[in-house]
Amino acid sequence: MKTTITQSSIHVSSQKANLVCDLVRNQSATKALVILDNTPNKTAKVIRKTLNSAIANATNNHAMNAANLYIYEITANQGKTLKRMIPRAKGSSSSIRKRFVTIKIVLSDDKEQKKTDLLAIKTRLAKRNQSKKSKSAAKSSKPTINKVSTPRVKLLNKGENK
Repeated sequence: MKTTITQSSIHVSSQKANLVCDLVRNQSATKALVILDNTPNKTAKVIRKTLNSAIANATNNHAMNAANLYIYEITANQGKTLKRMIPRAKGSSSSIRKRFVTIKIVLSDDKEQKKTDLLAIKTRLAKRNQSKKSKSAAKSSKPTINKVSTPRVKLLNKGENK
């Protein structure tokens, strides 16, 4: 079983948040908490709070065992961007982009679930590719009509030499 939690409008860029997400991706929940506790980063604190909330939701709402939970999926997608201006020399200005991020954490208690989901995706892609190949084969089996090319004639102006 899977449980999902999202936290939006975190004032950090998605590039910095993805660095922290890469540290804990596919880890057990308890190991991820230890990693996040020892990571000196603003994003790590926010992800740790979100992960604690996800663990609490999984144990209370879905009756999952906290010891068996692992991070099935964690993403840090770009959220809204506030655009501000700062004054510069000679009456000009520069733009400042204040970026936000949305963090999504999916926890699961079944280790085999990710493998079965990936297998299902691969079979869907194989069927899609097979149908595309059959459509292209059907198109290529149709007879094609070649255009007859006509010779081009070069026109000369009256004043030019031949």
